[in-house]
Amino acid sequence: MPNDKVSKLTIQDPNDPSIYTTYIVEDGGAARIGHSHNVATTSNPGFVPASSASDANKFLKGDGNWGDVSITSSSNNIVKTTTLTTPFISKTTTWETKKWNGLTNFNADQIWTDGKNIYYSDYSDHYVLNKSTSTWETKTWSGLTRFMGQYIWTDGEYIYYSANGSNYVLNGSTWSKKTWTGLTSFAGMHVWTDGTNIYCSNDSNHYVLNRSTSTWSTKTWSGLTNFYGVNIWTDGTNIYFSDGSTQYVLNKSTSTWSTKTWSGLTNFVGSDVWTDGTNIYYAWDLNHYVLNGSTWSTKSWTGLPEYSYGRYVWTFGTHLYYSNGSLQYDLPKIATTRL
Repeated sequence: MPNDKVSKLTIQDPNDPSIYTTYIVEDGGAARIGHSHNVATTSNPGFVPASSASDANKFLKGDGNWGDVSITSSSNNIVKTTTLTTPFISKTTTWETKKWNGLTNFNADQIWTDGKNIYYSDYSDHYVLNKSTSTWETKTWSGLTRFMGQYIWTDGEYIYYSANGSNYVLNGSTWSKKTWTGLTSFAGMHVWTDGTNIYCSNDSNHYVLNRSTSTWSTKTWSGLTNFYGVNIWTDGTNIYFSDGSTQYVLNKSTSTWSTKTWSGLTNFVGSDVWTDGTNIYYAWDLNHYVLNGSTWSTKSWTGLPEYSYGRYVWTFGTHLYYSNGSLQYDLPKIATTRL
């Protein structure tokens, strides 16, 4: 079909709003579906924005009739489907009070994930979140029963716990002791990644992890040599370190930290920088900002307490949450499809 005109339509999964599927469809015979555009006619067929919910996911065929896109319909001649894990999202700025069941007073810095479930761990108090009912249910672990979520980290494949010389790796619901070489006592909160390598940075002590051998080797940085991993953050492209007036950006290829100049906001800490998946924000006390390039602009939220902090923002699925003790808020992401 190299000469066929086909068109793409992205549809949101009604059972999981974080999943989108792209359908590439042809209308069979000579009546091909044309390119996506705002106006579809018999001579210029294609997908058009739905005028109402009943018209969602429809297209105008070359014969002037409307057709429906459905996985189960063979008449659509679907030639390819691709599941996307990054949804198209528009945002609201209104935070709403969130009601949880089972656990109502907790802080986001003890929340962690194994990539599938959301957990809360505060010493001997452990919960797993039932997302469909917003219920925190008690969770029982084996091997390690007293720990805090802030010390949990991942190398991208496994989940680890590291604090005060105690090192564990998670397998299902069982924590087993983990042996590291080169570095044996460190805090998981200071482990960070540049997208390729895993590092641990604690003041003047810096290490890089060889995952295949479980060996931490000393790491030498240029430009900045004393810093903590907890204040490292990324805008999705660059790696930054922010601690008050000390602001740096990392050149990964040369392991060099260079001073970074921001506009609008020049004194802040990386641990209170957060993201909604698209934009980068900073929240500390009464100071709220959104990042555009190298410029921080003031940001106004509705509903969120004035005295709020980025470290207490967390997310799963299509929602952002703010959890600081009894202050529990929800910022829904409004999921939308686009052509």
